[in-house]
Amino acid sequence: MRLFEATHVFKHDWETVSLANWRKYPNEQTPHVRHVEILNQDVDPVTGVLRTERLIMVRQNVPMLVRKIFGGDTSYVLEYSEVDPRKQTLVMQSQNMTYSNLLSVGEYITYTPDPENPKHTLFTQSAQLKASGALCRFANKIEDICWNRFQDNAHIGKLGLEQVVSKILAERQAMTMPMAQTASD
Repeated sequence: MRLFEATHVFKHDWETVSLANWRKYPNEQTPHVRHVEILNQDVDPVTGVLRTERLIMVRQNVPMLVRKIFGGDTSYVLEYSEVDPRKQTLVMQSQNMTYSNLLSVGEYITYTPDPENPKHTLFTQSAQLKASGALCRFANKIEDICWNRFQDNAHIGKLGLEQVVSKILAERQAMTMPMAQTASD
């Protein structure tokens, strides 16, 4: 079993970063994410907590031999999330559904205001990768390869989120500009 852990501080407020998280796919940085489907979503009327269940379709970059053995390069991930606007927390848990009997990948992510600078957002990520079943014999090698790919994708995901944050900030600026011009006229 391999563990992956990472933290990152986005130099943007929690509201902007959590909004960007919902608009993250599709984007140029993560073309392997093909589709995201919301399966269930509800808001607790008392707490205001938004709970969402999503199915994410991912195209894996795997060798042709692996595609032939396993019947393709598409996999599915089930993601559960909770957004608490009062506490300013976004918590996400995901688990691969495809080939999980051979390789299990469980991920846990949080977005919270950075304790050192509440105008920034602290991102924490952990993942557990475990090869099993027929792959048990090669578990260490497979887990190492997947860990490296996971690390690369985590970096790319942060770049993609920054790209979406930039778009949101540009949209906000465009919306406030006409109002500022009207007020000065």
